[in-house]
Amino acid sequence: MIALIIQRIGMKRSILGIGLLSVVFLSSCEDDEVVDVTAPTIELEEPEYGEAFAAGGTIHFDALFEDDIELATFNISIHNNFDGHSHGRVAVSPFTYEQSFELTGKSDDVHEDISIDAEATAGPYHLTVEAIDASGNSTTFADGSSQEVEIWITNEEMAHVHFEDANENEVEEYEGEVGVALQFYGEIEDEVGVLDHVEILVGHMEEGAEHDHDHGGRISQDDEHIFELEVEVEGETSVLLQDLLANESIIVSQSDLDELEEGEHLYLIVKVQDEDGNISQHSIEIHFD
Repeated sequence: MIALIIQRIGMKRSILGIGLLSVVFLSSCEDDEVVDVTAPTIELEEPEYGEAFAAGGTIHFDALFEDDIELATFNISIHNNFDGHSHGRVAVSPFTYEQSFELTGKSDDVHEDISIDAEATAGPYHLTVEAIDASGNSTTFADGSSQEVEIWITNEEMAHVHFEDANENEVEEYEGEVGVALQFYGEIEDEVGVLDHVEILVGHMEEGAEHDHDHGGRISQDDEHIFELEVEVEGETSVLLQDLLANESIIVSQSDLDELEEGEHLYLIVKVQDEDGNISQHSIEIHFD
């Protein structure tokens, strides 16, 4: 009888020991479980910074999304980046876009064509891209994991700038001489409506910004521009660049040129807004021997 009792006590101890081992094993498994705290990454290929798109056309979007475990969704947002210098006027129809999409796997290469309203107001717009993984980790602008680029929308109503020489011949760049007042010629014209105001700057574009006569690029905000002028031209359909600058003396010194980083150039930048709120930006390089 005593032997049987001892045997039963031993069995209970064995069962208790197995239970404790199971608890320890499960606890160990829980401790080894991977906790996902890493946000996805976004490699935005298109659109490029400063790229221009016509109202009524499409924006081609191309981006690669990656995550260490599992992707979930991403969001594209487009909104205007108008500077607020509308002088009480409201833009006709700023283009907006907001759409979320599903993602799959650890890596997903996404291509989308975004339609632009045919009546979209011309000007600079910000396109932003954000992503979330299956664990809820989100990209942020604070750490640069979310992406944002400035693009330009153009339309047939916006004003144009024709850069010319003193003989009214179109030019691809202006020639400048250090220490000598620069001379600029050309016409600012609105073929459909009337002008509101014009901003004229001499400065440089930030690295990586695209620029051409149609829409310009990103104007550097890091330093003071060599020259800045804002002129009211309300009700005019066209004005001459040389008339707007008739009372100005724009002189570039050698120290101004020495402050440019390698590969940077100075530009004449003309930003025009018409009375319908359309904004266009045009730039042309100033070449110094």
